[in-house]
This record gives sequence, C-alpha cells and structure tokens, in this order.
Amino acid sequence: MLVRLIRGLHQSYTLIPLVHKTRLMSSAAKQIPVSNGRPSVPHYTFFEEPLGLPASEGYGYFQGTPGLSLGPSNRFKLQAKLGFGTASSVWLAHDRFDNTHVAIKILTGYSTHLNYEHKLRELEVLQRLSSVTTEHPTDHCGRLLSHFVHPGIEEDGEHLCLVTELFWSNLQDVRKLLQPGLIPVQTAKRILRHLLLGIARLHSCGIAHTDIKPDNIMIELGPHWTTDAINNWITENPPHFYAPERSSNKMVSAFVSQSLPPPTVDELPSCNFKLVDYSSAQFVVDQTTDNITPLGLRPPEVVLGGEWNESVDIWTFGCMVFTVLTNVPLFKPMAVVEQDASEIDVLLYQMILFCGEFFHQDFLQRCSRSLDYFQLDCRPRKFESFVRKPFEKCIGDTRCVLSPADMAGAADLMTKCLRLDPKNRATAEELLKHPWLMQ
Repeated sequence: MLVRLIRGLHQSYTLIPLVHKTRLMSSAAKQIPVSNGRPSVPHYTFFEEPLGLPASEGYGYFQGTPGLSLGPSNRFKLQAKLGFGTASSVWLAHDRFDNTHVAIKILTGYSTHLNYEHKLRELEVLQRLSSVTTEHPTDHCGRLLSHFVHPGIEEDGEHLCLVTELFWSNLQDVRKLLQPGLIPVQTAKRILRHLLLGIARLHSCGIAHTDIKPDNIMIELGPHWTTDAINNWITENPPHFYAPERSSNKMVSAFVSQSLPPPTVDELPSCNFKLVDYSSAQFVVDQTTDNITPLGLRPPEVVLGGEWNESVDIWTFGCMVFTVLTNVPLFKPMAVVEQDASEIDVLLYQMILFCGEFFHQDFLQRCSRSLDYFQLDCRPRKFESFVRKPFEKCIGDTRCVLSPADMAGAADLMTKCLRLDPKNRATAEELLKHPWLMQ
C-alpha cells in the first residue's frame, strides 16, 4: 500500500539541498491581465490587444490596418486580423509574389527587443527548424516562409514580422464544434501522434517547446481553401473594428479578430495537426529562462528549481493526452487555505497521488526549492494522507467514456510521460511506438 511505501521512503531518505547556478529569469512577454473577460492594464481596459502602450512598458503592439502593405517591396498586403497574444498580433495577408495567402505574426516592440537580445528565440528556432536536416519530417511543425522588420509608430518600437503558412484554426476552437467538447478516440490518437511527431522534430534539433497546449496545436488548411476561396471568405467577412477606447495618450480602435471557419466534424479525422508558436521555445544547451510552462502543466523539476531539458515537453505531452481526451486539465492546483497550502503545494501533492510514486532523495537534492515544500525526510510539508488516484480513475471521473482497452492504453501512455524524475520519462521517439497510438 502507498502509506506503507511512503513510510519506508521516509525512514531511508534524507533531503540534502544543492546550490544551483543563478539563471536569467525573463518572461516571454508581459502577461496581460483580464478584467470581465477583457484585457486590462492599470487605468485602461481594452477589447483586444492594448494598442498605444509603449514598448518600454512591455507592450508596443502593431498599430496597422487591413490594406496596409508590409515587407520588402511591399510584398505582403494585410487583409484581416486573425488574433493576438501576449507577444504579438497575427494577420492574414496576401503574398503578391506567389499569389498565396500567409499568416504574419507581428511581434510587439517589447518582444522584438527581447529577440534582439536573444532572450526570446522564436526567429532562431524557426530558422533552425528550416535549416537542420534530421530523420524527423517537418510536416508537423510550423514553417517559416520569410521574415522582416517593420518600423513601428510612436513608442511602439520596431516589429519583427514572421511569415508562416496559414492555418485553419487551433484545437481549442475545434472543441466548440463538438458536444460536449469531446474528440472521438481515433481522432484524438491522430492529434497526439501528430503532436509527438512535432515534438520529436523539435527535440532532434535541440529545441524544447516549453508551451505545449491546445491553443498551440493548429490545423492545416484543407485543399478546398484555395486562393479564390480565401478571397471569397474575406469579401463575405470584411474586417471591422471596435469603438474607440482610451489608451495612454490617445484614443485607439482595435480590429476584431477573425478566424477562418474551423473544419467540420466530418473533416476533422483527416486533418493534419501541427505544433506551432515558438515564442517560449528554448535551445536546450543555451537556456535563457526557467520561467516556462503554465503552472498546471509545469513539470516537477521546473516547479522545484532543478535543471531541466527537453523532457519538460514529454511531461506536458502526458498532460495533453488527458486533456485531448477529456477536455479538462489533469492537474488543478488551487490553494487550500485550511492547510496553509499554496498552489504549488497542492500541485506537488496531486503529482504524487496521480503518478503513483513519491519524490526520491536523489531527485529532490538536485532541486534548489525542495525545502520550501518538503521536509528533510522527503515528506510534503502540508499533507500527510496519501490515497492513490490512478490515471484511469482520473479519466473516469470526467465525461469521457472509453472502452477498457482505450482506458488502459491511454493511462499507460500517460504513465510513460508523467514520471516525477525526468530521467525516467520516455522520449518522443519511444512514445511514437506506443501500441495504443499505433492501433
């Protein structure tokens, strides 16, 4: 039983913390708080991206409009805004040279500056993916078509512009088509295989993605989305903008994000899926930050301040197996006030219960923050009771209904990913050979 096992561990293990080198801590971009569903910063609330705020304060969003031409020889004509994130806005554009449609990711002035300083590596990562030849195909990674720098206005700073292929939509959007948001098992397996192929390609190039989530799993356009079809969609869905809103020193009007309609339920099983958005990606041998991965997807070595490598993506992939099947997160770290337990205390406790193993001395002593959450005998500081909750039980507690074979296969795949010590996790190549994914 687990209680007996943990007592045995307590009797034999002593926690010896080690001192680690100081690593540069820089976030990928300033996170934008949300108030009532809308992005907000002190004194201002915005419908979408906060336009008109300076790059020097962590912003500097591109202030452009559809119809504007960008790039060398005005090659790319903007036609619609597809969306925005904490580091950029993304636009649909027409490539006048090739008569095709592309997506242009226009980085904020702040994020552009971080790329210049090599604290963000998105351009470098895309260039390596394009230039390095490995046995792993590039079919399931984002592809850089071109890049250039566009001069900003006012205090926005310059904008690094990354030209990539145009995608249909992301996995999160597709769930809106499905009731109750659950993806059929065979389609889920296809998504996970394609995601693993993308991860394997990145790892073969010495790159860790560090931000794998449904928003970053994109769907390749179907063959019926020809240049004429996209032009017709733009004509039927012309760009429009929000009412003016107050920014730092003027009124601004953001364009409404528009995305191509997602594939139908019937089209989904034959779609190709790609892992994109390398704004948080890191070269494994030349890391610039430890501030990676949302907390609920963060592997234990990062949570506890240990050294990490590409196996962080394997941990996150294990979490994605659960989320792709169930449409809910596996780990739900929330503070427990009654026990004076922080979000991280709860997250580490859930890891023990779900993964079915305990943190060992040889792992904890490699982590600089272990003593914040564990006692010298390796027991968690805030919890004493341990009742195992296997992955099968975690899946069964959701609305997802699987056959016994699929339940066992998915749980076994997760087990090979979600090992507390990264040295014990499978590689992406090994996971691609997992029987459940190959069925």
